[in-house]
Amino acid sequence: MTLALLRSPATLICAAALSLSCTVAAAKGDPPVRKANAPVGANVEKASTFQLHFGGAGEAAITSIAMGGADASAVSAQCSVAFDQGTQDFLAAWQQKVPVADNGAKPVKRTPARSPKRTGLSPAIKEKLQALTKCAATWQLSRLIAAVPEGERAVIAQEFLAHPKFSHTLALLVDLQQEDAAKVDRLARMLMAQRSEALEQFPELAAAIAVVHDAPVLMQVNENVAKSAGPIATLDHFVAAERALSFGVRAIAPELLLYIVDVAATSDEMAWALRSYAGHASVGDLYDKVEYDFDNLEKGSTKKVNVAGWTLPNILRFGGICADQAYFATTVGKSIGVPCVYSTATDGVLSHAWIGFVRKAGRRPQWDEVGRFGGYQSVEGFIRDPQSGEQLSNTQMPMLVEYGLEPVEDRLASTALRIAAEKLLTPTAATPQAPATQITAAAVEQALALTRVAVQSCLTDARAWELVGRAAATGAMTTEQKQVWSADVLQLCGDVYPEFAWRTIAPMIHSIADITQRQEALDGALSIFQERGDLAGQILLQQAALYMVQGNLAGAGLCYEIILDRYPNDGPFAIVALQEASAILAKSNDARANVILHERAFRAMEVPVDIAAQFSKQSNWYRAGVSYSQALRIVGREQDAAIHEQRMGNVMK
Repeated sequence: MTLALLRSPATLICAAALSLSCTVAAAKGDPPVRKANAPVGANVEKASTFQLHFGGAGEAAITSIAMGGADASAVSAQCSVAFDQGTQDFLAAWQQKVPVADNGAKPVKRTPARSPKRTGLSPAIKEKLQALTKCAATWQLSRLIAAVPEGERAVIAQEFLAHPKFSHTLALLVDLQQEDAAKVDRLARMLMAQRSEALEQFPELAAAIAVVHDAPVLMQVNENVAKSAGPIATLDHFVAAERALSFGVRAIAPELLLYIVDVAATSDEMAWALRSYAGHASVGDLYDKVEYDFDNLEKGSTKKVNVAGWTLPNILRFGGICADQAYFATTVGKSIGVPCVYSTATDGVLSHAWIGFVRKAGRRPQWDEVGRFGGYQSVEGFIRDPQSGEQLSNTQMPMLVEYGLEPVEDRLASTALRIAAEKLLTPTAATPQAPATQITAAAVEQALALTRVAVQSCLTDARAWELVGRAAATGAMTTEQKQVWSADVLQLCGDVYPEFAWRTIAPMIHSIADITQRQEALDGALSIFQERGDLAGQILLQQAALYMVQGNLAGAGLCYEIILDRYPNDGPFAIVALQEASAILAKSNDARANVILHERAFRAMEVPVDIAAQFSKQSNWYRAGVSYSQALRIVGREQDAAIHEQRMGNVMK
C-alpha cells in the first residue's frame, strides 16, 4: 500500500468511520475488538485478499460495519462521497491527456482521442483507474449491506469480509438500479453459509447465481412452464460437473455465466442432459434433433409431448414445435456449461423461436444461431435478461461473447467507469440531509468522458455504449456530442450489429427537440438501415408520428405507404401502419380510398401455408384480411366482404 493511498480522502473518511465504531464500542464498555466470527486469526489471509480487491479504504469501511459500531447507511454515504472524489480525480488526470472538445453545433474533426478505437492507457492513468475500481466495488458492497435490516448488517458485513473474491465479483455484477438489493443479500447469505468452500473456488459462478436466482427462475414456453432446480442445486450441479462442462466455469466472464445459471430445469433433467450430451461440439445441432410436430402446427391438435409429460427426455422422444426445439437445445446447452439464449421474434406471418449459443471455433469462441430461418434472419430477435427478467434485444449477445474474451483488468475498468457514469446520470431524491439533485450539462459531459474511457478500455461492453442513450434522454446532451457519439456507434457496429446500433442512437434522435432536425436525423438513419425492414419500419413509424404532430397528414400517410409497399412482411408494425393510414382516410371521409388501401396491403401480405388456424390468425395476412372485410362493409359491399371471408377461410382450412 502506498503512502498516497493511505492519505487519500476515501481512506480518511473510512478510517474516521472505523475510529467512530471503536469509540462507540468503548463507550459501551466493550473493548474495540472484532466479533468472534469476524475475519481475524485464521482469516488474516482472507482479510488481506479483501484489501487487494477493495483497497485499504474499502476494508476499513466494511470492517467498521462488521464491528457493529458504525451505521451502515452512514458508511455507505461516506463511500459514495469517496467514490465521487475518486471519479473527479480520475477525470482530472484523464482530461490532462485529452483536449477539451468545442461544444459548438458544428461537427469537429475526428482525432485519435475522440475515436472509439482502443487506446493504451499510461501507467498513471491505469493506477487511477485501479483505485476507482476499488472505490466502485466498495460503494456497491456498502449499498448491499445497507439494504438488509439494521440488526443483520454487522453479520453480513463479516460474511462478505470472509469471502472477498465472491464479494468483489458480486459488487461489480449486481445492478442496484434494477434489482432488489435485499433479495440479492438473502441469497448471497444463503450461498456463503451453505456453500462457503464452493464460493472460494467459484466466486464468479456464485455471484452470477446470486443476481439471477434472487427471483424464481421460470420460463414460459407456450402452454408449458419450466422451473429451475433452485440456487443451491444449480450451484451444486455446475461445481460437480465443472470438469465435464464444455467451457468450464472458471474462465467464463460472470456476465456470460448469467446465461448459463438461468437454466430452467430440475436437477434430474440437468443431470440427464449432462450424461447425454457432455462435450457436445455444437448445441445448435440439438435444435433439429427434436422432431417437429406438424400435426400441432397444421391441424392444431394437442402436442404429443404434452400428453406424455413435458420434460427434456420426452421432448426429444415425442417432438414439439419451434418453441420446444429452442427450449430443449437451450436448456441442454446451459446444463453442459454453454452460454445460450432462447430467442423469439415475429415476422409478418408467425412468431418463432430459435437458439443462440457460444460455439467453439478453434481457440476463439464465437456466437452462433440455429433455427433462425428465412425472414427471421432480418427480424430483430428478443431474449430474457437473466438479471432483471426484462425483454432484451439479442443483438448484444455477439458483443458479449467478445467482451468475455477481453482481459479481466479491462473488463473491471470498464465496469467501474460505467458505474461511475451511471451515478452521474441518476438524479437523487431529496432527503432530510440533502436536497434532490438534477442532471446537469456538466454531469452529462463527465459521464460521457467516463464512457469514452470505458469503451476505449473495452470496446465490446454493450452496457457502456447504452449509457450514451441514457445521457441523451436527460436532455442535456449537446448536438455536437450526439453527432460524435452517433458516428462512433455506427463505426463500431453499424454493419455487424445493426439492431444494437439503432437501439443506441435512437434515444439520441428522440431527444432532439427541434422536430425538423429530428426528421432529418431519422432520414439519415433510414438511409443507413433501409435494407433491414424491421428497423426501417420502426424509423418510418417514428417519422409518421412526427408528421402527425405537425398536422402533416400527407407526410404521415406517405410513411405508412412506404411501409406497406416495401416492408409488408417484415413484422407486425405493417399492421400498425395499415391501421394508422386507415385512420387518416377516415378523417377525410374517404371510405373508397380506404378499401383500395386495404386491398393493396392485403395482396402484399404473405399467405400462411400449411399452418393451423390458431397460428394463421397471428399473421399480417389474416389481420389485414379481417380489416379489409370491415372496409368493404363500410362502403356497402357486403357480398364482396362475404366472398373475401370465404376465400380466407378456404386458405386456413
